[in-house]
Amino acid sequence: MLVSELLLLEEGLYSNIAVIGDKKVYKYLKQTLNTELVDIDFIEDFKDYTRNPRVYHRVINGLENVDYSKIYNSIHHQGWLITLPKIYKYELIQHLDEKNFVAINETDKHITAKRMHGWGS
Repeated sequence: MLVSELLLLEEGLYSNIAVIGDKKVYKYLKQTLNTELVDIDFIEDFKDYTRNPRVYHRVINGLENVDYSKIYNSIHHQGWLITLPKIYKYELIQHLDEKNFVAINETDKHITAKRMHGWGS
């Protein structure tokens, strides 16, 4: 599964991951990742998404109608957003750029974007 490859988890370092709207991806990651070093939260509906800043190292999004500013603020500096192919739209790349994400890339209709310290708000 490409999502696990895109996570770019650093060996031996703790990581906190949020999976938004895709239970299949959540279950897959729970089964395949070392849960001693990785904490994975499942968020079924975006209205339940965290209000806490910089909580996640990785956010995997499978929902179309989300607030990317809120996601940006919830990601640790140098953390990643990964969108799933089912919500792919080319326009999303520009939208993420407008929300201050950097290093935006597209791979097999997955979009990855990074939050960098000192960039944006």
